[in-house]
Amino acid sequence: MHKSNETSVQSETGTTVHIVNLLAPPGGIETLVIDLLRQGDARLHAFSLHGTTEELPAQWRALAEVRGQFEAFNKRPGLRPGLVVRLARRLRALRAQVVVVHHAGPLVYGGAAARLAGVSQLVHVEHDVWHYERGRSQLLLKLCEHAFRPDHIAVSEAVAARLASMIPDARISVVPPGIDTIRFLPRSATPARASLGLDPSWRIIGTAGRLEAVKGHVFLIEAMRYLPRNAHAVIAGDGRERAELEEAARKVGVHDRVHFLGHRDNLEKILPAFDVFCLPSLAEGLPRSVLEAQSCDLPVVATDVGSLRQAVCPETGYLVRPSDPVALANALNRRLKHPSRAGLSRAFVEKQYALTKTLNAFRARSVSQP
Repeated sequence: MHKSNETSVQSETGTTVHIVNLLAPPGGIETLVIDLLRQGDARLHAFSLHGTTEELPAQWRALAEVRGQFEAFNKRPGLRPGLVVRLARRLRALRAQVVVVHHAGPLVYGGAAARLAGVSQLVHVEHDVWHYERGRSQLLLKLCEHAFRPDHIAVSEAVAARLASMIPDARISVVPPGIDTIRFLPRSATPARASLGLDPSWRIIGTAGRLEAVKGHVFLIEAMRYLPRNAHAVIAGDGRERAELEEAARKVGVHDRVHFLGHRDNLEKILPAFDVFCLPSLAEGLPRSVLEAQSCDLPVVATDVGSLRQAVCPETGYLVRPSDPVALANALNRRLKHPSRAGLSRAFVEKQYALTKTLNAFRARSVSQP
């Protein structure tokens, strides 16, 4: 059982610094941090271990909006003890009272820097736990728990339970990721498709995220073989797997029905072009992408991994086994043939995952989990 945590993650007067591994290209962690910085609170700052302050805005235009509130430390490969000293120096300069580290790498460097700088509160946010299947990662978590004694925030009950199984005496709270439902609104599909050059007669299965093996895009591509010819897959995002995925589409004969958009900053304008959103991941925490899609009132077909059972609206979405393109195709086909009732997916997000709830947890109130 995870412990109660009555600590606030936003100081009344001091600076709060969020530390992430790389602040671009954006995933769920990075988008959450930017959403927090966009609220206009000058006491909020972000550190990126990798990259440079000058180069990152070119990779992610959203950073230009918060240019004075983030900096990057250009970490090189391998263990870099000197980085701890550099981080600690900047934390002192900012008079940081709260340091929030996202994921394992920032926990190591940011945790050590926070303690060296005398920061009064250290919070570790865990967004998923599948990487802890590696024994080395578990050992690192336990060592950090012993050395730094952070408060922990998990994005879901499942993530919290897994953390508690590895560090049973830890203070763990649950704060789900929040979505900006003003930004992610239902919109007309016609202009969205026109802007992307997509035929208005197609039935479009869309997805968005990093093109990495764990995201399972190859199974969506394979599923396209079992779907009608007018069904097309549109993939927003970039990553190391792009060339392999393009080749996979050619091998299975669906290259003319799989469209790669590359990295996009304006997902709120792209999602309305889709008929259904698909997340075929092999492992997840509680992904923001499905919440953003549902905020745009899209139904979701996803794999039953991580906390997706908690994230997908039960009235409009389907969950299937991972690594099963036939099951994925069957669920997608059912959803395309029988559209869900308008408003249900968005209402699900508005009720449970509005950004205001997450902002309150991170900025203003104590968070606790009995």
